[in-house]
Amino acid sequence: MPGCYGQGEGRNISPEGLPSVPVDIHNHIFNATDVPIPGFVEQVLLRDPETPVPGGPSVARSLVRLVVDIVLAARGTPTASEELIETANLQRLPVRDGGDMLIQDRRSVEAGLVALESRVDSAGRARQGAFITDGTLPVPTGDEILFSLLATESDIPVNPVGRAGNIRDSARAGNQARQIADAIYADEAFRDDPSFKSLSERKNPDLSLIQTLMWAGLLTRSRVDILGELIRLYAHQTAKADTNDPLGSNGIKVFSPSLVDFTYWLQDGQVRDADRSGRDITDQIDLLSRMALLERGALILPFAPFCPLRAAFYRKNGNPNWLRTIQKSVDFQGFAGIKLYPPMGFLPLGNTRFDAPGSGKPRALQELGITGQEIDNELRALYDWCAAEDVPIKTHGNNSLGADACTGQNASAANWKPVLETKEWSGLRLNIAHFGGFDEERFRTAPGCPIQTQAYEWQAAALIAKYNNVYVDLGYWTDVTGSNRDQSQEIIDLLDNLLNRSENLKSRLMYGSDWTMLGRENQHAGYYNDVRKALKESVLEKSDQIAILGANALRYLGLDRRGKQFKRLTGYFKAAPQFNTIITLIRPSSNLLAVARDALNQR
Repeated sequence: MPGCYGQGEGRNISPEGLPSVPVDIHNHIFNATDVPIPGFVEQVLLRDPETPVPGGPSVARSLVRLVVDIVLAARGTPTASEELIETANLQRLPVRDGGDMLIQDRRSVEAGLVALESRVDSAGRARQGAFITDGTLPVPTGDEILFSLLATESDIPVNPVGRAGNIRDSARAGNQARQIADAIYADEAFRDDPSFKSLSERKNPDLSLIQTLMWAGLLTRSRVDILGELIRLYAHQTAKADTNDPLGSNGIKVFSPSLVDFTYWLQDGQVRDADRSGRDITDQIDLLSRMALLERGALILPFAPFCPLRAAFYRKNGNPNWLRTIQKSVDFQGFAGIKLYPPMGFLPLGNTRFDAPGSGKPRALQELGITGQEIDNELRALYDWCAAEDVPIKTHGNNSLGADACTGQNASAANWKPVLETKEWSGLRLNIAHFGGFDEERFRTAPGCPIQTQAYEWQAAALIAKYNNVYVDLGYWTDVTGSNRDQSQEIIDLLDNLLNRSENLKSRLMYGSDWTMLGRENQHAGYYNDVRKALKESVLEKSDQIAILGANALRYLGLDRRGKQFKRLTGYFKAAPQFNTIITLIRPSSNLLAVARDALNQR
C-alpha cells in the first residue's frame, strides 16, 4: 500500500493507510486577557495535585498572588479585539525572535517580583517590631518563604527565614527582585535549542516555581506570539532533533488549539459579561479564524468553546442564539469542532440532579438562577447539531482545574455514557482528553469528594470498545516526560495492560501537548520527543505508534474522507497553502482506498 501514495516503500504508513502527518490534537494559545484572573490562576495552582507548590498552603497562596501580579503588571497584554486590529492587513503572521519575546516576558516577571519584594520588606519590618516589643518572632509569611525559595534557586543570598528582621540583606545583595529576574532569564534568552536546560531544570528539575513564573510571563504575550512559540518548539525545532529515530523526526504539521470559556464559572458574584453579547468569545473566534488562514508554519484547525451556562443565561435574558454564534465558527470560519469543559461545574448530561433540594448545586448556577434542566437543554441542542453535521467534540477528561470543590470529577469518562447511549448521539465523534495518567488508581481521592478508584482511562476504553467514534488524547502526559522519564515504567505498564485488553484503543489514541498549560513544566521543549520515546517502550507496534502521532487524529478530525467536515474546511482554507499541502499528503488522487471509502461514506 505505500506505493499507492506515490511516496515509495520507505514512507511511514499507519494501519489506516495514511502517511505520517504528525498532529497535536490538544493545545491552547489563549493569553491572560482570555481567562478570569485571578480565578483561573487559583484553580491551576491550588487544585493541581500533580504539581504541588512546595512550602504548604501559605506559599501556594503567595505564588498565586505573584503570578497574578506578573500577569496584571503587563499592561501591554493585548485583548483579542486589539489583535484583530493589528492583524487586519497582514498577508501572513509574523515570526518574531524568541529572545525578544523572553525579554518582554522578563519585564513582566520582574514587575511581579518587585511587588513580592515590597511585601517581604513589610513583613520583615513587622517581624523586627514584634521582636523588639516582646521578644517573640511571628511565623514566617508565605511571601517570605516563597521569596527565599526563589532566591535560593537563583543563587541570590538571603537571610534565613525566621530571623528578627528582613530576610533580604539589601546592603549586601542590592535589588534582589531584579537579580532573580536576571538569573531566571539570563541563560534562557536567545537560546534556540530544544535540548537546552533552563535555570530551574538545571538547579532542580522537580521544582516548578521558577518555571511557573516564566509561564506567567508567557501568558502576557499576544496570541500571535504564543502560537509562534508553539510552532517554534514543536514544528520547527523537533524536525531537527533525534535523526536516528526509526519513526522519523518530523515536527508537528497540524495543531488543533481549543479556545476556553471560563468566565461565567470563575468570576465571583455577578461580575460577568454585562452586555450579554459574548464579544469576549466572538473576538477570540474571529482572531483565531484569521490566524489560521495567515499562519504558514503549520496547519491550524481550532476548536470553539461552548459554555452551556453562558448559553442558558443568555437565553433567559433575551439572547437565545448563543449556540448559533458558536455554530458559525464551524460553518464559516475554519473551526474544526467544539470544546467542552465539564469540570467547570456541569455534567455531559443529567444536570437535572442539581435541581433537587440539597443536591450540591454548583455555585455559579445558584448565583445566576440557572437550573440543571436549562443546562441540559443547551447541551442537547449542541449534541443534536454535532451529530447531524459531523462536528467533533473535544472534552476535558482529567480531574483537574475544577471551578468548585469536587467538580473536577465531572470529567470522568463514565459521565459520557448517557450521552452515547442516546440513539441519536451514539455516533458523536468525541475526544476525551488527558489520557494516560491513571490518577484514580495512583492517588487518593481529594478529601470531601466521592471516592473514585477506577481510572478514567478504563472508563474511556469501555466507551471506545462500544462506540466507533470515541477517541482519547495524551495532552499533558507529563507522567512519562521530562524529569519523570526515569520513573515512567509504572505508567507504561498500566498503559500496556490496558492496550492488551482493549484492542480498539490503539486506533483511537492521539498525541496532544496541552500547550500553553504545558509551559509550566521545566522540560516542555522536549515533550514531543519524550512522548514518542514512551510510546516506543510500550507494547505498541511501530505502525500503531505512527497512527497515534497523526493518522488517528486525521480520522477524528474528518480529514480522511470527503464528508461534511471535509467540505467545510476545504471551503474555508481553499486558498491556504498549508491546508492544501496537508490534503495533498493524506489524500492524493492515486489513493484508491480513500476514493472507495468516500464512495461508501465510511467513517
